[in-house]
Amino acid sequence: MNELEEDIIREHMYEDHRERMAVVRKNLKGTRLYNVYFNLLVIFVSVFGLYLWFCYTNAGIKMALTLAEEVGQITFPWYAVTFFLTPPVALMSYLADIYLSKKLNIACEIIYLVILLFSVVNLYLRFEPMAILGLLLLIVYSGLGLWTQDLSVRSYKELDFLRTQEGFPDFNYGIERDRHSRFVKYREKWLKNQKKQEYYSDREKPVADFAVVPAEKTDSMDGISVDTEVCSDWFEGKDEAPAEEKKDTSDMEQLEADPSLLPDSSEYIVEDIRHKPL
Repeated sequence: MNELEEDIIREHMYEDHRERMAVVRKNLKGTRLYNVYFNLLVIFVSVFGLYLWFCYTNAGIKMALTLAEEVGQITFPWYAVTFFLTPPVALMSYLADIYLSKKLNIACEIIYLVILLFSVVNLYLRFEPMAILGLLLLIVYSGLGLWTQDLSVRSYKELDFLRTQEGFPDFNYGIERDRHSRFVKYREKWLKNQKKQEYYSDREKPVADFAVVPAEKTDSMDGISVDTEVCSDWFEGKDEAPAEEKKDTSDMEQLEADPSLLPDSSEYIVEDIRHKPL
């Protein structure tokens, strides 16, 4: 099998794994939207609904009375159930989404299953005084939650397989191809050899004998102290020989003239008049 065939097979596998990973991401995203964000809304409605229920129905006073003829039948709202069970579901779903914990998803499934069984059984047996509409809402709520959590649990099987494959989690063929390319490895080998080479000649080596002086202020940079002799070697050159002294070419003794070109001495020599007799 040549290199081109290997690249084609590899690209096909990446495309297949990328599609499967997209399905896993979609399932986990749906679970997060329903079990975390939507449950936060359910918690708010439950708290606000119970507050109104206690305030406007005087349920606390009626429950304190013992005579059934004075109290009558008290109907509990559906959000009395979600008030206690939805917060732990939202918290565990959030942690399961962050840490990809299958056990937390299973725990949320159990809570939803308890709500579903309670609602279905109470709908027929009527052992708790609750409105039929409230029980139907609990059945729909717990059924959707149970389905989304089960979807996440089933997605972990796919995730366990994909994490063992090359390129996880993006499965980007272009990036992986460049990362494992023979040209990239060839360049990395060259860079390794370059680090072992000497970049400076003897005269160009940087100063190695220096000391770091800590800054006096926290917002200032540290200083560097260099020996004077080393510093002079760096700027003036280490192997450069002292320049030879140039000879003085302006010595008048080296100038000579042809005597035939000079005028007759009688023409320019004048006798000193001080030697003439008075």
